[in-house]
Amino acid sequence: MPTNTPPDEPDAEALTTDGPPPPIELLQPFERTAFRVMDLLHRRALPLTELWLRTIGAGWMTVGSRKMMVPVGLERLAGLTYDNGILLVSNHRSFFDLYMLMLLLHRHTPLRQPVLCPVRADFFYQQAAGVVVNLLIGGGRMFPPFFREPQKAEFNKWALERVVAELHKGKVLVGYHPEGTRNKNADPYEPLPAQPGVGKLVMDAWPIVVPAFIHGLSNDIVADVKGNFAGTKRVIAVFGEPIDLTPFKKFGNRLSSHKRIADALLKRIYELGQEERKVRESL
Repeated sequence: MPTNTPPDEPDAEALTTDGPPPPIELLQPFERTAFRVMDLLHRRALPLTELWLRTIGAGWMTVGSRKMMVPVGLERLAGLTYDNGILLVSNHRSFFDLYMLMLLLHRHTPLRQPVLCPVRADFFYQQAAGVVVNLLIGGGRMFPPFFREPQKAEFNKWALERVVAELHKGKVLVGYHPEGTRNKNADPYEPLPAQPGVGKLVMDAWPIVVPAFIHGLSNDIVADVKGNFAGTKRVIAVFGEPIDLTPFKKFGNRLSSHKRIADALLKRIYELGQEERKVRESL
């Protein structure tokens, strides 16, 4: 693995992008307040939220998951460093998939840069419980929000540009689900259609893209923690080598290209799923 050591404190410039103001007038009052809180945390309280995530957050999740987690392929990330802007793409079976994948990277690699997890606003920015979960478990890093309502399309455009700007700066780990929603198929190895949004993000930012497949988590965090301590739970996370984006750079930045990239990323993710299945069968 890379040998560089990330700083104890995050870079002063990390997650503090200056740029055009968000069109928050498009949001409802509760949404506006929730957004302002999370945006303020990113711009003005990064050291505090990093301290929370690296100690309290990572601490209790590590204790509650250490026995059940089986990471595979971390050696494939050799050469990546804290300074990189990385887009981590994965399948999506539970609410905690990206959280656990990022925890593994923080525990076992130098990829401990501040994280961003763009999310649908339905829960995390439109319900009080979602705001609390975002703050206490995610340190406010389930950000920026994307809204389903057509009248908020301009805000979504701003949110995408914000993520692109962070990736351009580097020193950030962005988590993204190409399927766009949780995959509830009975067969966890059968993907949903890829959504073109991740392709646009790639073409706008050209980040380092790391694919991963994780299986075994549920949405019942209490049951999972109990299974961890009892030794009855196995969660396998397979990381792949960074994806070569060179073949896509000859295409124009348009919807058909976005979908083509999204399909390619999802195909690679579910190839790692077949590797995960073999590892699971061998345990």
